[in-house]
Amino acid sequence: MSDQPSSHPATTIVHAHLHTISQLLRTAHPVGPETQALLADLLDEIGTALDTSSVPPEEVARLTECASHLAQAVADESEPGILQAAEERLEGAVVAVEMKAPALANLTRRLAEMLSNLGI
Repeated sequence: MSDQPSSHPATTIVHAHLHTISQLLRTAHPVGPETQALLADLLDEIGTALDTSSVPPEEVARLTECASHLAQAVADESEPGILQAAEERLEGAVVAVEMKAPALANLTRRLAEMLSNLGI
């Protein structure tokens, strides 16, 4: 038997993006332990949802890439226009997967909202 989804190159990209987001959240401006725990839990939920979703790996890779770019823009304290553009790209990626994986779309929107609210 062959490995199913985990052998797909896009799956590797997805996990790399999740790791990048995780690292950014650890090294960005300090946040309290409660917020760190909430973000860690949310990333775990997203990882689980990604592994169990029926969304094609390429779409999932795009979703996590957009989430990673938003996290980077927030961590870099980018200009408001850059942040807005990153949020809009992520929302577009969320809309693309929403019909196939509504829970994943919801979790990703929660991550974007938490990042925006933190103003890291």
